[in-house]
Amino acid sequence: MPKILLAQAKPRLLDKQSNLETMEQFIKSAYKQEADLVLFPELFLTGYFTREYTREMAEDLNGPSIQQIRNMAKRYRIKVVFGFPEKKENRLYNSACFIDEKGEILGTYQKVHLWDEEPKYFEAGSSFPVWDTNIGKIGIMICYDTEFPESARTLAVNGAEIILAPTANMAPFQHVQQLYIQTRAAENQIFVATTNQIGVEESTLFFGESAAADPNGQLLVKAGDQEQELLVDMELNLVKESRKFPFYLKDRRPQHYSISKEMESIEIN
Repeated sequence: MPKILLAQAKPRLLDKQSNLETMEQFIKSAYKQEADLVLFPELFLTGYFTREYTREMAEDLNGPSIQQIRNMAKRYRIKVVFGFPEKKENRLYNSACFIDEKGEILGTYQKVHLWDEEPKYFEAGSSFPVWDTNIGKIGIMICYDTEFPESARTLAVNGAEIILAPTANMAPFQHVQQLYIQTRAAENQIFVATTNQIGVEESTLFFGESAAADPNGQLLVKAGDQEQELLVDMELNLVKESRKFPFYLKDRRPQHYSISKEMESIEIN
């Protein structure tokens, strides 16, 4: 049974060293609680509003901060998923890095649905990878991705049993975050968990309320608006159990989910 620790915290903007120290505190705590994986918020390595410093703060997978986190994962024998600005082939992405308990990088996910001003600083990703690990098949979506049913559905169709969502979600969207997590879990009959940032950056309030839901859409845990860690047990047999009846993925009829040529040319305002 996978045990995942949701590490809800406030990063210091543009202060990687401080954020790495915070990450190690949570990773050490997760190790003591015998967790299998720690999930940090979106862009936690740098803070969210990197703006004109984004390129300067970005790292590729050989970057010094990434190496430090790899060392932490190996030292404490725990998987880590965290958000960071990724430099890849001279392009910048709002990414999540997935490191295993041996300190090996399993891969990165580049955010597909960019929010508000993010396209000024990042390019959009183009795929939803699923990693087959020793604690289950895991996919990642980042924050705004959660609000698009296609994100989670793509991961589920590709075999994901668990979706992890690093998030930097701000007021006044408290009322929909929990709704989306439970809905994405129920409609795909998988586990979904999000870790959200807290605190104020610039004038924006990040409200926390990190949460996880099971394959029936039942809420498993929910945080408040302060620094907090939540340990979530995920019984993967529930994925198969929930799909005995109904089985939404099997009953899909994708051949009928098409957009007419007339609608393709219409701009949606």
